[in-house]
Amino acid sequence: MKKLSFILSILSIALITSCDNDSVDGCIQVKMINQLCGTAIYQVTGGEVPSGVANSWTNNSGVTYKNVFTTTVSPCDSGVQVGDTFFVNIVDEPVESDCIQCMALLADTPDQFLHTVVSSQCNPISNDF
Repeated sequence: MKKLSFILSILSIALITSCDNDSVDGCIQVKMINQLCGTAIYQVTGGEVPSGVANSWTNNSGVTYKNVFTTTVSPCDSGVQVGDTFFVNIVDEPVESDCIQCMALLADTPDQFLHTVVSSQCNPISNDF
């Protein structure tokens, strides 16, 4: 009986520690706060907040956002609009695009910058924020 209790305890601990309710395959859920010509501001709304994200940022209109960062978006991802919530993966290098992109920049962005790729492969597990 003691062996059974011990085995069940070990299995319970293994199951609890193996669960990852924060992200799926490195995916994070974000909301697009602003975008202009391929430069965008994302707010992390679900998943594990990656390092390199501003804890808090206030735009030039005085609105404060938590867990935000600046990134580039491909003009080919025209289905993503300001205010949309979707999934991205953080990547080391920008993804090359064959789409034409203007060179204007947003005037007020968080200093924190991460390269991202919009992902349709992610599935929501939790909405921690």
